Amino acid sequence: MISSLVLISVLLAPRAPADAEVVAYVPKLADSAQLLPFFTAAGSRSVLLRPDSWRSESHPLIEVDVTSKDSLALAGIDAAGSLTSSRLGESSIACVTVSNVDTYRKAADAKLARLGEVFEKVEGGVSVYASRDQLGRVLAAYALQGKESCAISGHGRSVEPQFPLLSKLVTKTATGPGVTMATKVPGVVQLIAPSGSSHGVLALTAKNLALTVDGKSKGLGLAQLAGAGPSPLGAFSVSGMAVVRARVAKGQVPSLVEQAVRQFPGASTLLPLAREAAPFFTGNAAVLLSHARVTSGLRTREARFFALRGALLAEVNDVAAVAAMLEKLDPKTLAFREGTLTVKVEGSLLVVSNDPEVRTRALAAVASASGKQAHGVEFEVDPKLVARGLQQVPLMEAVQAPELAGLVAAGTELGPLLLASEKVFGFLDSPAAGVHAGKIVWQLDPAKFTPDAGP
Repeated sequence: MISSLVLISVLLAPRAPADAEVVAYVPKLADSAQLLPFFTAAGSRSVLLRPDSWRSESHPLIEVDVTSKDSLALAGIDAAGSLTSSRLGESSIACVTVSNVDTYRKAADAKLARLGEVFEKVEGGVSVYASRDQLGRVLAAYALQGKESCAISGHGRSVEPQFPLLSKLVTKTATGPGVTMATKVPGVVQLIAPSGSSHGVLALTAKNLALTVDGKSKGLGLAQLAGAGPSPLGAFSVSGMAVVRARVAKGQVPSLVEQAVRQFPGASTLLPLAREAAPFFTGNAAVLLSHARVTSGLRTREARFFALRGALLAEVNDVAAVAAMLEKLDPKTLAFREGTLTVKVEGSLLVVSNDPEVRTRALAAVASASGKQAHGVEFEVDPKLVARGLQQVPLMEAVQAPELAGLVAAGTELGPLLLASEKVFGFLDSPAAGVHAGKIVWQLDPAKFTPDAGP
């Protein structure tokens, strides 16, 4: 029994180069069709997410729909087997389990024949099939050992030096801490960073119009979180673009406070006070990003800060001490042409806001916000409000500012999809030192995808 389980785990393990930066792994190809309802719907609003843009390009030599059992059978690929896709420099590599050797070879050899003269070479006891063009280049090849095959395409570069690698890939599975981590985060598709100081996995699953992404990583340099526990903001929830609730490990608070304050206009005035007050923060906090309102463009730091209206609330354990520090602050130093930043103590909370109406709504929600928080960070996003915010980025300013061009591109490509989404939510935890694990759920709006919903 134990030997059978070991054999199964080996057969279902990824096959990728040890130095691959990212590995896409489908443990069972037949299950990949579960992603189609979400991505088909999402792809009707965003070209990047259309299934046609990725499902037929998973194999370097064979054009096959990896979400279709019939298409896989016609290519001789086992739908019950796995698929590993990875990049090595300019080359792309894919490994699959073959259901019918003759059918698979016929499909792969047809592509090789179009690239040049087909030949076979035995490398490390494994048959490698390739073709050489008139310039002497070997642009593609595949190795076959029993029912396991790995194929490579150089995309215009010769892959002949990679023959020894191909012969190893069909006989050995991938290793590395990221691969080990991936065994504990199951999914229909896994994106794995297999090794290095920063490694981890993102696992995708879907049900109808909801996509779930589970992740785990080590070495990303994220703040250590305190995890589940009571907080005066544990149930904090207000309508807006995004709400974030956090319980940060006490030792991480000073550096996070400094990072946050450096983003504020008037940071030079606030930083000395922030450093002095940092020891009094408990680590319980919440952020409300209410809405976007671009009034004076986005050319300056101040304009960008006040374009996103929000409030930050953080619990302090010595209200009198923090209030005394704030008495040193001249409010006039926080008044700008674009708006005014307020920093005040309310009850046991320090409240920082750049919009009086948002501040009022945030404080109104505090009365019912106390409760046990289940995770280190919890967040909810209103995708429709995010889309409307992206629509406000001035196009002419984006032409002159590269950092804004990405926002315009995101609004163009993802805006229609965000407007057709219902909500995005998730959490993040720190189960061990330097390790983070979390989940994101993206739900599309069913009303937007009924037959008569329109474009």
